[in-house]
Amino acid sequence: MTERVLYVSDLDGTLLNAKQEIPAWSREVLNGLIRQGMHFTIATARSYESVERIVEGLELKVPVILINGVFIRNMEAGRYLAANYLDRAVAQEILSAYLDCGLNPIVYTMDAAGEPKVYYRGIFNESEALYIGNRTAGGDKRFRLVSDYTEIGEEHVISVNTIDSAARMDAVYEAFRQGGTCVCHYGPDVYAPAYHWLEIGSPRATKSEAVLALKAMGGYDRVVCFGDNLNDLSMFGASDECYAVSNAHPLALEAADASILSNEENGVAVYLQERFAGEKAVPVQAGG
Repeated sequence: MTERVLYVSDLDGTLLNAKQEIPAWSREVLNGLIRQGMHFTIATARSYESVERIVEGLELKVPVILINGVFIRNMEAGRYLAANYLDRAVAQEILSAYLDCGLNPIVYTMDAAGEPKVYYRGIFNESEALYIGNRTAGGDKRFRLVSDYTEIGEEHVISVNTIDSAARMDAVYEAFRQGGTCVCHYGPDVYAPAYHWLEIGSPRATKSEAVLALKAMGGYDRVVCFGDNLNDLSMFGASDECYAVSNAHPLALEAADASILSNEENGVAVYLQERFAGEKAVPVQAGG
């Protein structure tokens, strides 16, 4: 019996290039392999609203993992298969801790009508400018500029995040990372390395839990994953094989079974094309 293998790739810093795009060559190779039966999907810290544009033209058949495992979504059917929200009392505790430390929370919610929202107080550093500015300039209607966070009300809380220097966030990270009431995703911004992201969500909102859920849903025998940053480490641990792109964080490179070409060199697509060489080869010339 042929072994069923699920291939899962991170987006930023792994499948995406510095322009935050899937290179045309990578997309063509991946689509060719998917048409031949490869089970491929993505696991990202991004939301559906951000991912939808990026993966346009990528023929994903397997559900995708969003916001570090908060959601699993069937892109073809247009519906969520799983949702892991943060306990509201815990969310308020995290929000208060951020504010007490002089940090600027970015709170992601889902209202009763299923409409996602992002509450923020302003743009205070380069990383926030890149992130929030990129989204709002692109017409992302989720973002709500507020003076406080009372508008959240009874909405489901997806995560409570902040972006700043590591030195300013370490105390909050240490306070919440081992309590068991939430999970912290903490690591450098690949587009503005002087800054770190601290994203705190439900303890079930991890790439590892989501990968294992997808494995069970699809009846897969093995999972092979690709990543570059600290939030990919849990996925590495849940996979049978894990590969880090050569531009990855040192801890990701250390945890991986092996390294592959960088995100700028179409690393994931090159690896998969070579793995499926022979009867499953894709007749495309490598480019950029």
